[in-house]
Amino acid sequence: MSFLDKMSGKNKGILLAVIGLIGILLIVIGTIGEKRQTNADTGTAVEKNLSTLEYIETLENKIKTITEQITGSDHVKVIVSIASGPEYIYVSNEELDENYSAKEYITVRTENGSDELILLKEIYPEIEGVSVACPGGDNPELQAKLIEVISTALDVSSNRICIVGTKS
Repeated sequence: MSFLDKMSGKNKGILLAVIGLIGILLIVIGTIGEKRQTNADTGTAVEKNLSTLEYIETLENKIKTITEQITGSDHVKVIVSIASGPEYIYVSNEELDENYSAKEYITVRTENGSDELILLKEIYPEIEGVSVACPGGDNPELQAKLIEVISTALDVSSNRICIVGTKS
């Protein structure tokens, strides 16, 4: 009598579910190695696993560069504010029933022997606002142009963007 023949119907179902879950985990682990995400609108590539500060600096530098190109001045200051830190979604196994629900996070054992959660998705923080100070920033035509560019590049509402002029 084989191992599977000795198991009851319910236990066989659990075993098959576990085997299926292992297969899904292998697929997920295979996709974790992707290092770059590209934003088709701006052509920018953002390295995964950037710290929040690095993420903000990257955005500020990109906005500064495009603003410098539009204004023709290298005296541009940019501040990007975010709503919160990044959100991490981890691989989990959820069991739902009428009277019962349970969520168990899946871990892998690292080379040093510690257990580590498997990151399924990282959602970068929502941009709360963008402030730009540049020569000519008081000009309404330039303000409109910069607001449109920044709004499109970052997918931020125009009322969350502030452009002000500076002394040269």
